[in-house]
Amino acid sequence: MLYDPANHRSLIGAPWSEPAARAGIAEIASDAVVAFRGPRGLWPNAPEDLDEVEADEPYRNVYFGAAGAGWAVQRLARDELGPELPRATETLGGLAEDYHRDPELVQSAPEAGPAISLLFGESGIRLAAYAGGAVTDLDALAACVDRGRDCPTRELCWGSPGTMTAALAMWRRTADPRWRELWLDSAGWLLAEWEDPIWEQDLYGRRRRFVGAGHGFAGNAAALLAGADLLGDRADGVARRCADVLSRLAIERGDLAQWPSRQGEEWKYSVQWCHGAPGMVISLAGLPADPRTDALLIAGGELTWSAGALRKGPGLCHGTAGNAYAFLALHARTADERWLARARAFAMDALADVRRRRSERGRGRYTLFTGDLGAALLLASCLRDDAAFPFLADL
Repeated sequence: MLYDPANHRSLIGAPWSEPAARAGIAEIASDAVVAFRGPRGLWPNAPEDLDEVEADEPYRNVYFGAAGAGWAVQRLARDELGPELPRATETLGGLAEDYHRDPELVQSAPEAGPAISLLFGESGIRLAAYAGGAVTDLDALAACVDRGRDCPTRELCWGSPGTMTAALAMWRRTADPRWRELWLDSAGWLLAEWEDPIWEQDLYGRRRRFVGAGHGFAGNAAALLAGADLLGDRADGVARRCADVLSRLAIERGDLAQWPSRQGEEWKYSVQWCHGAPGMVISLAGLPADPRTDALLIAGGELTWSAGALRKGPGLCHGTAGNAYAFLALHARTADERWLARARAFAMDALADVRRRRSERGRGRYTLFTGDLGAALLLASCLRDDAAFPFLADL
């Protein structure tokens, strides 16, 4: 088996319609605005996201904290799909300093003191503030990128592929050459650390070789490929090497393809953005056209569709919304309309799952990567036919 059927279920959403999608986005965004408790109280934590030590304090990070939620609400408001967050600039602009004074998730951070990481630390919080229209210290953001260059995690969530993503976003937005140089400095280190066939992660006290987008090869490859125009003569070689690894690590069964969560551990087949076929497709869909690459990416999409919706939830990291971005990526690559239809089917399922869980819980889950706002952003992406993955590729 290339996936565990017990982790999946049949689709439960209504048929796609633009009015229903717009209504669902507005509903999720409005619920987040109503639940907002101000610049100090932020949002209530979801029980599924709680750390035992920090259960009573609202998180500030991008992944499941206020930076990600605030950015998402403002992103939807900018597209006139939902209400603006009250006191948004004050809230987003104050998160980094609050975090720096009283850092969270310090037990998991790979460095002493406040983490610099994109999804769980200061660089992501500052980037979310800037993208959301708030004032933030860009010198401090640049310092995070510089400090993150040789982080031993060698992965997206905590390490330099994440801080590189922040630098590239700032380079694209500002054309300030310091961001280009910071990105190139980190890219050079990451390329020098690339072992055969993939990087080793020093993460959470263990050394392993992850394959997928959240903590492994695919996320690193996506960070490098996103800045391929900055790599000069190295760009073609990086793309060829990424395509080779995609092929070497694939497990194929008929017209389906899957990738293990960790190199050499083919017993565990997740079907999520963070680990498994969806994240591989999303991360590597920008590779140059090639018959073998094309076939593998399509087979990964077929695996994602065959598995169905995720029982874990509707979110981006390990939920149905994240998996749908594999279909949007394939639609952008192939122009085959079935992929857009499949993305929209998953989007409507994610909306139905958000509503079901909110009814059972008595309130929403106000996070970007694990909660309801990721489903709203997917619905918005389906309206625009936009394959850019939230926060990582759409800034």
